[in-house]
Parts: sequence; structure tokens; C-alpha cells
Amino acid sequence: MEAGKNKDGATLEMQPLNEDGEPEKKKKALPKKEKSVLQGKLTKLAVQIGRAGLLMSALTVIILITRFLIDTFWIQGLPWLQECVSIYVQFLVKFFIIGVTVLVVAVPEGLPLAVTISLAYSVKKMMKDNNLVRHLDACETMGNATAICSDKTGTLTMNRMTVVQAYIAGRHFKRVPEPDLIPTKILDLLILGIGVNCAYTTKIMPPEREGGLPRQVGNKTECALLGLSLDLNRDYQNVRNEIPEEKLFKVYTFNSVRKSMSTVLKNFDHSYRMFSKGAAEILLKKCCKILTASGEAKVFKPKDREHLVKNVIESMASEGLRTICLAYRDFPITDGEPDWDNEAEILTRLTCIAVVGIEDPVRPEVPEAIRKCQRAGITVRMVTGDNINTARAIASKCGILQPGDDFLCIEGKEFNQRIRNELGEIEQERIDKIWPKLRVLARSSPMDKHTLVKVDWRPVQGVPCLLPVDYWR
Repeated sequence: MEAGKNKDGATLEMQPLNEDGEPEKKKKALPKKEKSVLQGKLTKLAVQIGRAGLLMSALTVIILITRFLIDTFWIQGLPWLQECVSIYVQFLVKFFIIGVTVLVVAVPEGLPLAVTISLAYSVKKMMKDNNLVRHLDACETMGNATAICSDKTGTLTMNRMTVVQAYIAGRHFKRVPEPDLIPTKILDLLILGIGVNCAYTTKIMPPEREGGLPRQVGNKTECALLGLSLDLNRDYQNVRNEIPEEKLFKVYTFNSVRKSMSTVLKNFDHSYRMFSKGAAEILLKKCCKILTASGEAKVFKPKDREHLVKNVIESMASEGLRTICLAYRDFPITDGEPDWDNEAEILTRLTCIAVVGIEDPVRPEVPEAIRKCQRAGITVRMVTGDNINTARAIASKCGILQPGDDFLCIEGKEFNQRIRNELGEIEQERIDKIWPKLRVLARSSPMDKHTLVKVDWRPVQGVPCLLPVDYWR
């Protein structure tokens, strides 16, 4: 290693040169792979057995030599003969071999191999269930799981959504109404709003085989709305052909904060019309009008909103339906150009067109799977962005909530209030108070979901936990 000086006189460390005259790169120390808990315990057990085997083998040799000396020179009374030394040595070698045999038999050489074979067998069984396991240790870690936090849509449910109920023109329809029961003006607004305010990549495709169900491509909630359009004998594709995607003036994509999506159209007279869809109880708070049976809009008072929430939205949610509100707003040219960057102001003074209830059936295998988890001592929790009544109903169907159990169902906002102190910091003591009883976390954001798994990521009695995830279905 040579050293030199730079222009300022500071000493510089020179790197050694390789055969080609180029400086050698320092080798990075590879991180030492840690043993799993089971491997660590088995290694400790093997060392203890080895020590015990060494002690027993030494004791065996001593006992055999002592027995030979006592039997030969005391009981039989034979004298020590110089010419018999080779025979004595043969006996000593025989006793030593017996001791080595005891030691070799005592050391469990096949124990680590048995564990590896067992984990490999577990991986093979999981592959039959379409679960790919990259590391054998993961099977062991998963076997120590005591809690599962699961999303609802697509995990516990089939993620095949259909509109089964609707509140349109002042009437609550328990099934999709016939088109002639809806005023033409409202029906036109409804189909136009569905057509342009759903991602153009979302489509309803013909079934792959005759007699099968239509294929849903894209966002499943939007597929349910497009399916409603078809059930009302209106083709949403005609709307999209008339208003292609490049003609949309502005699109406010869905996000987990405002729980809604909006699309703005520019009319021929340079005025604007915005269509919105989102969580019913949230979007209704931004509505100041609602369309009536005559097709005209009337003032939507707070008491009217409370009545709609109590008698329609909660009724749908109690049956496990996802409630979506469809609304619109006109921006007259006389009001000037709106500030489109001010989303809080844009997404107000809406006119409610309809509220629909979307059904997403529970997967048939889920209730039995949850019962198996519960019998194994694993607590299953549902974490979803849906309405709390919808989440509670689905949780009951899945078996997460059992009658008579002492459980807790809360929304993400209340969850954050309970686990944070006055400074907004998460406290583990606060988590410990609600975690044992928590079964359903509704209206939760992705950050709430991450917080939930992060705060309880603690090794218990030396058992590692699965790492908190950054991606939720």
C-alpha cells in the first residue's frame, strides 16, 4: 500500500494495483446468513447431545478398562506378564473403539438433514396450492404466525362485482330496475356519467365460452357500473365512441384520501360538466341537490341526507353491499374559468344522480379456511377501505366475527386517534389496548394498513415475525 500527497499536502491512500496495473476493488464483506430459529435450536441441541455423547463414551471406556483390570488381576488373580502386554493393548484398543462407537452413534448427524427435508416437503405442498416459496426458512416463519391481516376485495371475496340494488329518482330498488321505471333525463345522465367517468381500459367482454359469464377487464367496481349500463339496455361503448378519451377535459383519478373519481367534459358553449363517483356516505356530504322522480333537481338538505344514509346506505351496507354514489356538477360559463387545481372547491355543490349497491360474493372456500385458522390459534383480521357496515357484514359471512365474541370494529380515523398521542406519535401501549379485540378496520388508507402491521411487528419469545408489507391487494 502506497501513500501520496495531493496539491494541498494532504496524505492520500493509494489502492494496490492488480496484474493489469488497475487498482483493485475492495471486496465487500458478504453478510453472514443468520440461522432460522429452528436451525438454531437444533444446533444447540446437537451440541448438547454431542457433549453428552462424549461424556458417556469416556465413561464407557473408563468402566470397561476398570472392569478388565479388576476381573483380570483381582478376581482371577493373574500376575502382570511382560509377554502379555500386546494382549492388554488389544483390549485397550477394543475398549477405545467401543467408546468411539458410542460417541459416533450419539451425535445426531441426520438431524439438520431431517429438518431440511421436512421444510422442502412443506414447500412442495404449498406449491400444490399455487404458493411459490423462495426460501425454505419462510415455511418455518409462517408456521409461527398468530395473526393474519387480510384485505377484503379479491382476497376474502371473489372480486366479481355486480350492481344488485339502486336508489334512483327517489326510489329504492331492491334489484336493478327496468329502464322504463327511470326518467329519461336521469337515465341519460346516469349512462353518460358511467361511460366517461370509468377508465376507458375497463370493459365488459363477451364470455369465453357459450353460457359463461361476461368477462370483467379492469377495475371491478367500474366493471359493475358498466354492467349496470348494459342491464339498463344502454351500451356504454356508444358514449365512449362519441366522447373518446382524448376529448376528456380533465380527470381527477381515484385516490384513497377523497375516495372518489371525477371527469370533466367541456361543452360546445365552453361551459363544463363534471361527473363524480365515490364512497356514498362521503360523496353525499358534497351534494347540495338530488334528482327527483320528475327528473328535476331539488335541494338536498342535511335531514334528507341523514334519511338517505340511514334508510338506504346503511340498509345496503348491512347486506354486505359496497355503496357508490354517482353525481354531477355544471360549471356555467357565466361563473368564469374554475380553478381546476383546487380540488376541494371543485368537488363541492354536486347533484346526486343515484346511489347503487354493489355485491361482491364471499369466496366459497373462505369461511372454512378462517375456521381452520381459528382452530390453529390464528386471529384473522379484515382491513379494508369499504364502509364499516359493509365490512362488518362481510366479516360476519366469513366467520371473522362470531356472535357473542368481544370484538372491535372501527374506522381508520378512529384507529389513528386511539393509537397516537398528543404529538401524533404512535405508542405501542395504546396499540396493545385495542389489538387483542380488533377484528375489522374499515375506511382505512394504505398508510393505516401499513401502520397496523408495522406496530405489531415484534418478535415473540425469540420467534421472528413476517416483515411488514408495502403492498396490499
